[in-house]
Amino acid sequence: MAYVDDVAAFFGKKPKAFRAAIARGKFPAGRIIGGRRCWVREDLVPLLEAKEEAGPSLQKARLMKVCTRPSPHNPERVQVDMRFSCPDPRSTKGKNLRIQRTAPEGYTADTAMVWARENADRFLAEIFGETRKERGQEEESKPEARAARVPEPETDPGRVVTLEHMYKHMEDRVISHEEPTSRETWASVWRRHLQPKFGQMPLDLITKTRILDYREELQKRYAPSTCNHIIVKLQGILSYAVEKEKLAGVPTIKRLKTRDAAEKDPYTDEEMELLLAAAEGDEIGTLALLLSLDAGLRRNEMLALRWCDVDLRNSEVHIRHSMHRTGLKCPKGKKAVSVPMRARLRSELAKARKDRKLTDHVFPGERNAWMSESAFRNHMIELAGRAGVEWRGFHKAKHTFITLLLEKGANLQELQLLARHKHASTTEGYMHVRNAAKAMKAGIARLDEGVPAPTPTPTPTPERVRPKLRMLSS
Repeated sequence: MAYVDDVAAFFGKKPKAFRAAIARGKFPAGRIIGGRRCWVREDLVPLLEAKEEAGPSLQKARLMKVCTRPSPHNPERVQVDMRFSCPDPRSTKGKNLRIQRTAPEGYTADTAMVWARENADRFLAEIFGETRKERGQEEESKPEARAARVPEPETDPGRVVTLEHMYKHMEDRVISHEEPTSRETWASVWRRHLQPKFGQMPLDLITKTRILDYREELQKRYAPSTCNHIIVKLQGILSYAVEKEKLAGVPTIKRLKTRDAAEKDPYTDEEMELLLAAAEGDEIGTLALLLSLDAGLRRNEMLALRWCDVDLRNSEVHIRHSMHRTGLKCPKGKKAVSVPMRARLRSELAKARKDRKLTDHVFPGERNAWMSESAFRNHMIELAGRAGVEWRGFHKAKHTFITLLLEKGANLQELQLLARHKHASTTEGYMHVRNAAKAMKAGIARLDEGVPAPTPTPTPTPERVRPKLRMLSS
């Protein structure tokens, strides 16, 4: 008689010989456990039954395949089809688990696949949580489970709602749908600053006086910009509480004045010449400088560039993705944008193109992957050191890009489009004056543009006065 010695083997694939023996009817009908018919040892029956009651293990559920297609309800959005290695607990036929979800609006096929892999564990938890509803109700009946459970503000109106309850509710409904970087920022600010101070405090007790006192404590340790960032996050949670009708209003807190960072000061013409001269023969340095100074690309947008995104025929760079340490994501604004090239940028890209494949990265790293952020930053710091210029990041290069366009006479709408900003007020923060005296003279000179020069008025010639003769009496 054949036995199954391992519990994991029972839920996995049976040996071919064992399956063939059962198919031929060599063994009589065995115990039916978990929808599978097989013979087992008597001492393993309790373990298998306990395994069946517990349900499929989330640790063994592995994402096998991810496919994308247009959503049938909205063709402009992407539907993701995920297949897992574990059986579907909702099916009686023992088929593998298959989950279909619609990606957020603005996601492309590639970014939707990355989004699916990042959220696979959450989707699994939702499915297995539904199949274990009865067991979850039994666990919630225990006193320790009731104490640890955080009530939702919408379903428990009679209970005092603390800031932690509201944050957990906001995290599930709002923050979880934001970009990975935004989620990390929210989690960091909450864990390090807001939870220790206001986590267990009721919303009604978070007054303007308490917030101002807390900001004074923060000023002793952090810069004004960091203090403003923390207070804005706190006001965001309180605003969500007002939206859910758990708070009457949000205290108005004026932001602290911050000094302009050095990275906002644009490069001078001499500094740009030194950087480009130091980058001669350095393909990565030259392309990075020109893409930031001549096209205004951000660092993560440059790292995500592939050669299929570079259109040399139409002199355009297609920005479809942005690089994150967990993978590719949508660019800022959640939509693809095409940026025109300058002549010298197109020339350098044509030189670097050579015989590379379209799928290769413009800034390659190891194993034909994109270059890491740290390697990219260290490369540019070394280049700036050779040029004798202090490197302040690509954000300063974007300020320089907008300032150069402003000096060439571009208006605010053109600057906003090229900077790819949602609001014009954001673009105004990138507009600087490098030479005040020169700008004032140019501004006054525009007043005379198109005005005809005044014609000189001819001076009238005086008439010649003839002397009158007088008769003198003798």
